[in-house]
Amino acid sequence: MTERFRFLFLLCVGLALPLAAQDRDLSLSKPAAAHGAATPEQRIALVIGNGQYKEAPLLNPVNDARAVAKALVRSGFQVVQKENVGRTEMQVALREFGDALRKGGVGLFYFAGHGVQVKGRNFLVPIDADIQREDEVAYNSVDANQVLDKMEAANNRLNIVILDACRNNPFARSARSSGGAGLAQMEAPVGTFIAFATAPGSVASDGRGQNGLYTQHLLRAILRPGMKIEDVFKEVRAGVRRDSNGKQVPWESTSLEGDFVFVAKRAAPPAAAGAASPEKKIEKIAAPSLQLGDSWTYQAIDLLSGSVTGKNTMTLTAVTADTWRFGDGYVTDKSWNLLRETKDGKLVQKWTPKRPIYDFPMEIGKIWTATAVRDAPDRVIEQAYTFKVIRQERVIVPAGVFDTLRVEGSNKYKTKKKQDGATGEGVGVHRYWYSPQVARVVAYEYEETNWKGVVYRKDRYELLAYKHGGKP
Repeated sequence: MTERFRFLFLLCVGLALPLAAQDRDLSLSKPAAAHGAATPEQRIALVIGNGQYKEAPLLNPVNDARAVAKALVRSGFQVVQKENVGRTEMQVALREFGDALRKGGVGLFYFAGHGVQVKGRNFLVPIDADIQREDEVAYNSVDANQVLDKMEAANNRLNIVILDACRNNPFARSARSSGGAGLAQMEAPVGTFIAFATAPGSVASDGRGQNGLYTQHLLRAILRPGMKIEDVFKEVRAGVRRDSNGKQVPWESTSLEGDFVFVAKRAAPPAAAGAASPEKKIEKIAAPSLQLGDSWTYQAIDLLSGSVTGKNTMTLTAVTADTWRFGDGYVTDKSWNLLRETKDGKLVQKWTPKRPIYDFPMEIGKIWTATAVRDAPDRVIEQAYTFKVIRQERVIVPAGVFDTLRVEGSNKYKTKKKQDGATGEGVGVHRYWYSPQVARVVAYEYEETNWKGVVYRKDRYELLAYKHGGKP
């Protein structure tokens, strides 16, 4: 008989700014069959996003809840999603969630919204809470321990709790001992894992886009095939600490007794199997050498929503003295820098002299800067780029495991529409991982901030399959 154990995750993720009008919603999403859970057992999740508070409203909770729900569906969970709910509705949803868990399997509870600590206890705040005094919190909120009690009563194999609620206490006007910032520390019982977006008693970053800083990294890491839960949060912690310049350092307390992965690892293709050997130092990467028929297939992921938005295959179809032409209409120089794009015989964009994303040979510490002009049918965009090769990293993508050089960069742009002369500007942030084995990037991340300071685009491209030098 399998030993029963529980994974408990308390993730306090920074929420955000003023509220956009959002309605209550309840939806049931069936698990995606393609990604496959680590075991065939039932996986059930209750996801709640509360932002429409009368006082101290929040923008991101519903966005975060929706994005997390999509990621959980992709990792094999049947998801019940509720938005902007009151205390009674939260209690009913918890009761139904607990009843469903009695059938066994894995349970996951996610809450995004206000969370407060009072005398060392953590409470989840519904949108209809009318709290004027500290002693009213317990009678107008949901004690986080109630979630654990429902899971304990269900006696199912494994449970996960994610609390996206590390905010200052918005009801502390008359409080004397609430503890103020963040949530209280919770010790991990045997077989549990407790994780905070930042240290207990501290407040996490709100983030500038549709999701908090912690959520952005969680959405990316949770779908990594074959990653144990400890490694998921190591990756999240490293990313948050880096992007916050050390101001926010996620914290964990663990007493795990077993393994858990959100997405089962896929079998590595033969070409990637060699990459599982000990990491080999990359001294320098020369300009790539390609041959007709070489191809690379990528999937695009919207990191703001957690959704896969499409797939694309690039196949080399023609070679000249200075350029490569691909079947999808792209023409690049022989260092992968885009020169022009056509579709159905019409010019989509032209770069002068080129889009300077790559500069060979590549080696750690190398820096390059360049300017370029992108000419599109409706506008002209002036770009200024800076890139640096940061370090060597081994990365995991759907195509396998690869040793790469990590490159980071940024670009500032100014755009002018051809019809009315309207102008605008913004900033882009680039991160990519280039593999000499693949002769191309295995992952590329791009984030764009408009002139209002709003991150409205955040994408990741991952290699699914490739054929290079006649080898798949």
